[in-house]
Amino acid sequence: MQRTIFSSKSSKIWLLAGIISVAIIIAIMSMPEILEPPLAKYIVRSMGGPYWLLAVLIVGVIHGLKPDEHTWPITVSYGLMQRNVRGVITAVSVFASALTLVWTLMSALVGELMGLLNTSVLDPYVDIIVGLTMIGGVAAYLVFGKHGGDHHDVKTADYRLIWIHGLAAAFGGDFFIVLILTIAIVPMITAGLSFLVGFMFGFGSWLAQTIIVLAIYKGIVKSVGDWGGVVAEAGRIALGILGLFMIGLGVYSFFTPSG
Repeated sequence: MQRTIFSSKSSKIWLLAGIISVAIIIAIMSMPEILEPPLAKYIVRSMGGPYWLLAVLIVGVIHGLKPDEHTWPITVSYGLMQRNVRGVITAVSVFASALTLVWTLMSALVGELMGLLNTSVLDPYVDIIVGLTMIGGVAAYLVFGKHGGDHHDVKTADYRLIWIHGLAAAFGGDFFIVLILTIAIVPMITAGLSFLVGFMFGFGSWLAQTIIVLAIYKGIVKSVGDWGGVVAEAGRIALGILGLFMIGLGVYSFFTPSG
C-alpha cells in the first residue's frame, strides 16, 4: 500500500490549495514592479520604427511572465481545475482573449482620441471587483456543480466565468501600460493601426501566461500523481482564497498613498 503524508483526501486538497495560494501570494508581493511605464516606453522607443509591433509583443510577454495579481490568481486556479493540457490552454486562452479584447478596443479608441485620463486610480476597484468575481466563481460551483466521488463528475470550470474575470482584470494597472504604449506609438503610425498595440500586448501576454500555467499544472499533477479531482478541488479552493486576497489588496490600496 502506497504511503502518504496526508490523512485523508480532504486534508490533501486543503493543504495543496494552501500551498498554491501562499506561493502565488508570496510571488506577487515579493516581485518588484518590473513593468513600469518608463521601461515599456524605453523598449518600444529603442526598437522603434518598423519593429514597434515586435517591441509591443515583447512587453506583452514580460507582462505574462511576471507574477501579477490580475492574472496568476485566476489563470493558475482555473488551470488546475482542468482535466488535461487542452483544458488548461482553453482556460488561459478564454481569460487572455477577454484581456486582449479590452486592450485592443482601448488602444483603437486612444488612437482616435489621444486624451484619456490616468486609469491607475482604478486599481483598488479592479482588485475588489476581480476578487468578488473569483469568490462568485466558487459560490457558483458550490450551488450548481456536481460533487460525486468519481473524478469524471468533477466540474472543471465555467468558461463564461473565466471570461468575466478577464474583462474585469483588463482594467487593472496593465490597462495603463497599454494606454502609455499607445500614446507613445500612435505618432509613428496611422491611427487606423493603433488597435494593434493592445492586440499584440495581449497576444504576448497570452503566450507567456500559457507557458507559466502549463508548467505549474504539469508540475503539480506530477507531484500529486493523479488529477483525480484532487487538483481540481485544490484549484477551486485556491480561487476562493486568492479572491479574498484580492479583495484585501484592493481595500488596503485605498489607505495606502500612491508612490
